[in-house]
Amino acid sequence: MQPALPRVLVSILNWNGTAKTLACLDSVKNEVAVAPADVTTLVIDNGSRSEEAAALSAALAARDVVLECLPQNLGFTGGHNVAIELAIREGYDYIWLLNNDSTVELGTLRELVAELQAHARCGAVSPVLRDIHDGHIARCVNYHDWNKRKTRLILDIEEARRFQDAHPEEVWVDGTAVLYRVQALKDTGPLDDRLFAYYDDDDIGMRLVKHGWMVRCALNATVFHENRKELEEFPLYLVYLLQRNEMLFLDTHTPPAHRRLLRLKLVDKAMYDAVRYREYGRYTYSDAALLGMWDYLRGRFGPPAHQRKVPLFLRTACVLAQRVYAIKNANARKASRRGLAPEQHQST
Repeated sequence: MQPALPRVLVSILNWNGTAKTLACLDSVKNEVAVAPADVTTLVIDNGSRSEEAAALSAALAARDVVLECLPQNLGFTGGHNVAIELAIREGYDYIWLLNNDSTVELGTLRELVAELQAHARCGAVSPVLRDIHDGHIARCVNYHDWNKRKTRLILDIEEARRFQDAHPEEVWVDGTAVLYRVQALKDTGPLDDRLFAYYDDDDIGMRLVKHGWMVRCALNATVFHENRKELEEFPLYLVYLLQRNEMLFLDTHTPPAHRRLLRLKLVDKAMYDAVRYREYGRYTYSDAALLGMWDYLRGRFGPPAHQRKVPLFLRTACVLAQRVYAIKNANARKASRRGLAPEQHQST
């Protein structure tokens, strides 16, 4: 008797993006046909406009897809948590969280399943993410530089292979197309709903490692994904969420050896980012970043709350910070000309 095929739940969120979701499903349909797994595809409409939800429902009527419609947008975390709870409750082995603006190269799910089966303590695996327009590698293996509070990207395949084999406890992957082991998610709990969207992949990667799992990239698997490249492509809610959630993530997961004056450093960087937006004339972006910082400090999380006025004291602080940074950078340039060469201020 042949062993039972692993059960995989594919979770795709749709929010006012029916055309993209259908294109993604077309690539998944081909994938399901060749994957060595028992696959169920779940589309979750995440509180789309009524006309979008109706169009999606009509388009999926003839497809072998399960549709779940949520009355409101629960974000990336809340929407996919519906699927994660289902996967745990119904005994799936793996769950594939797949962005609807991605397309899957044939054979990718097979490679992802094989990676999990080859590494018993691997809790999550991602394909290589390539730009949907030009095919270049956009994301592969990532790790956190805790000293600089930055993410480092490894985009060379061979370097990524060496790094994840040598440092399995440091790897995290982008959340665009991650296949999770359901048992690992039982250990960690679901995605953090405080985040709503963005930094959820950093966070679940750290929680997996803390529970004794590792995260890997299947370097022979590929998913193509849309990537924002210009500032104009970033909506204000994204600026707000990135600022707030970066601070929450770093406050939650920065190791003890790197926590000295951490909150002060996080506020300094957030203020510097807001100042930079002002210097480029992007005042609404600056306001969104300030509100993200302020809500982190107040412990206000969940859906984005960027469509409100910035408190006067906060905007005043930003203006004063702009003057301070300008003075420090001017002094740095003078010192550099004298041969002392201190670094310009880029946040502490």
